[in-house]
Amino acid sequence: MSAYPKAGTGLKEALNACADALDRAASTLEDAYSKIGALYDDAVSRSNTYKQRYLQLNPDAKESDAETALAATTIVSGNVTRAQEIVAKADSVLGEVKKALDGQVGSDKEFGFFGAIRGAGGADFEPGTKKVEWIRTSAKDRTALQAAATDESGVTMGVSGSGSVAGGGGGGGYAYAGGTSSAGSVPLPRADIVAYIKEAIRVIRSPEMSSAIEAKQRGLLNKLKDLDPDDPRDIQRIWTIIYHESGGNPSAINNWDINARNGIPSQGLMQTIPPTFQSNALPGHGKILEPVDNIIAGVLYTYRRYGSLAGHPGISSLESGGGYRPY
Repeated sequence: MSAYPKAGTGLKEALNACADALDRAASTLEDAYSKIGALYDDAVSRSNTYKQRYLQLNPDAKESDAETALAATTIVSGNVTRAQEIVAKADSVLGEVKKALDGQVGSDKEFGFFGAIRGAGGADFEPGTKKVEWIRTSAKDRTALQAAATDESGVTMGVSGSGSVAGGGGGGGYAYAGGTSSAGSVPLPRADIVAYIKEAIRVIRSPEMSSAIEAKQRGLLNKLKDLDPDDPRDIQRIWTIIYHESGGNPSAINNWDINARNGIPSQGLMQTIPPTFQSNALPGHGKILEPVDNIIAGVLYTYRRYGSLAGHPGISSLESGGGYRPY
């Protein structure tokens, strides 16, 4: 029996080491994303200023002349070089993280901390020399909040409406309509969730928001043309993200992951962190825990980063037969 606590200790140490490594990877990627985003915004701003100034000083010049003149400067190339340096540094750190993970649970480890446990009726109870084999199996799909709220014994805890942890599973006590949606394991959304989604899409597609949306990313308005408040697929995809991220709880706050430790916990239906919410919120819709406001920011972030709802890693994976992947 002494093999069991030893195996448990070995597993806990391995998981803690993996968690530390993944935290380092997340911090590195977040830092790189933030810095490269700032370089992009800086390059766009200075490029526009340069071309406007060039055309003012050269009244007979064409837009193409301004582009050519811009290309001869370091306004864009300088920022590209700095961005490449950031990517190279991040790539190096991720390589170190991968080695750390492989050193704990990689194929070469073969879950060695379980190897000393005698499998009752298994290989070491049979005649001859046979290897005891432990096979990793996938856990049942959980929401991002449930995955974060797992206690030390491995028991998944529910997330209450206030964002606190409570025993049990599901979306923090929130009930759903009967049956399942076209996403299979995703239950049908409540009527209020559907109403929130439709209203968020209407706001995004409203003409008065056009300039604010285009200011966030060049060409974003064009990407959003396929978004329709009356399209069942759009509603289903957004609901699927909501279900997996928060369980449909508009007050959900993730108090356990690296973002929470950094003071920016993900919040609301689509679990956006405050900086992401603020950079994607639209005028008059700046309350992160307001369902419609949160959906607006989450959808715009998805389109800015992945190009469409279909490009969201969770949706793309599910529609290809895989499991949900957070964004």
